[in-house]
Amino acid sequence: MRCRGRHEIRGWSSAAGRDYRVSAAVLLILIAASVSAQDGTLLVVNGDHQAGSISFFDLATKIEVARLPIGVRTPHEIAVSPDGRWAVTGEYGPNADPVGRRVVVIDVPNARIAGYIDLGPDSRPHDSIFLADSRRALVTMEAADRLALVDVVARTVLRTYPIGADAREGHMVQLSPDEMHAYVAGRQGNGTVSVIYLHEERVPTVITTGFGAEGLAVMADGRTVWVLNQEEDSISIINTQTFRVEDNFPSADQPRRIAALSGGRVVIVSGNQAGAFLRIYTEETRAVLHDVSISALLPGDDGYGFLVNEEFGFVSNRAGGRILVYDLANPTAPPAILTDGHDRPDGMAWSPLRVAVLDD
Repeated sequence: MRCRGRHEIRGWSSAAGRDYRVSAAVLLILIAASVSAQDGTLLVVNGDHQAGSISFFDLATKIEVARLPIGVRTPHEIAVSPDGRWAVTGEYGPNADPVGRRVVVIDVPNARIAGYIDLGPDSRPHDSIFLADSRRALVTMEAADRLALVDVVARTVLRTYPIGADAREGHMVQLSPDEMHAYVAGRQGNGTVSVIYLHEERVPTVITTGFGAEGLAVMADGRTVWVLNQEEDSISIINTQTFRVEDNFPSADQPRRIAALSGGRVVIVSGNQAGAFLRIYTEETRAVLHDVSISALLPGDDGYGFLVNEEFGFVSNRAGGRILVYDLANPTAPPAILTDGHDRPDGMAWSPLRVAVLDD
């Protein structure tokens, strides 16, 4: 694996694949809450076959300012606290014995590992999401069929929740706007979404949606959850008042990741090497507004990472090593290429803070 020191900085790749390296002293800047989505730091999980790492891209300069090694238990997803101070990722790793068991807590402004949270054996942490206090986070324990609530400052497990007897391999997690419920997609078995009651001692409600339930998104008003059933090429809409599927309709091939946009729109990354694209729907009618082909721009089919921040969509491709940046307000416009030939970029998260990189 190519690992860079704190003082070697990689620049934005052009469409021709060129890059450059500079050495710079970037002072820590606390960005105001109104910072543009084109500023701040993009954190990118690099899932190299031998060992994983986290890249820090300074979006104001379009430069990779740091790369943080994680280890052989390679992460797949990453989450950043609302204040931008902390990030967490899981030591997920390959299908090996023993599977990963620790959550890695990252100090974003200093691009360093602040500590670890041990979820215990046979846990295999995968996805995570922060609560509004920027201190607590929920983490899926895929191999244990549980969800953990952790304190990233104290580095402790506050409690764990079962995801339900009929749910298997909880992979992705989302949170209701009022933080009363967590939604966990279980991609094995019949494909389910578990409703976890975070403040009640209740058995979770398990909703069958479809085979390969994985990507999911809570709409802004919290009234519905869209679920991507990747193995059967369908989308399920869960009504959060009844916790029942109110609609299920065909999707494009292999729907992978999803995000809610402003203005009642929903964007999904779908497909494979022969037909990968972004599809934008209207939330109310589920009509397709745009299909934007990304196949030619993302060579190779080994999974896609996806992040939406305001009106910008970041799409990564592990096999091709490329990250595209789309202006979703104008989705048919050609995207920028943030990096090319990268080390298997996967999950991504955004922080409004910039990273301190000091010269010797």
